Amino acid sequence: MAAGGESLWSIVFKFVNFGILVAALIYFVGKPLKKFLANRHKTIKDKIEETQKALNEAQELRTRYQDRLAKLDEEIEAFKKQILAEAEEEKKKIVDDAVKFSVKIKEQARLTAQQEQKEIARRIKEEIARLTVEDAEKLIAEKITKADHEKMVDDFIVKLRSLN
Repeated sequence: MAAGGESLWSIVFKFVNFGILVAALIYFVGKPLKKFLANRHKTIKDKIEETQKALNEAQELRTRYQDRLAKLDEEIEAFKKQILAEAEEEKKKIVDDAVKFSVKIKEQARLTAQQEQKEIARRIKEEIARLTVEDAEKLIAEKITKADHEKMVDDFIVKLRSLN
């Protein structure tokens, strides 16, 4: 007898029974199980390949975006420089235009001042002439007597006759 109270035939029968069971399982389930496991292996392998491909694409996109981000800082800096240069040019243009405009205004003011000066000089001359005539009339009226007046009229008539 064997240890534990079982007979040898009982143990052999269990092993044979187990062997038949394994053989039946292999015979009936082996091919479908093998096919299932092969399909499962292929599916898992395909999923791993797809995942690896997606990972590679993601890493490529990450690298591309990192490069773009690095270049973006450079582009922003270049854009800032361009904007500052354009603003400086615009500022210079505005200042130049303002200077030209101020020169035009000064020239216009100078011409206006000259014209007003000429007009004032003309009015002063007219006023001096008018005052001189008035003073001369007063002086003549005071100094010329009736006899002087008659003598001038007679002289004038004589000159007129001599012209004829």
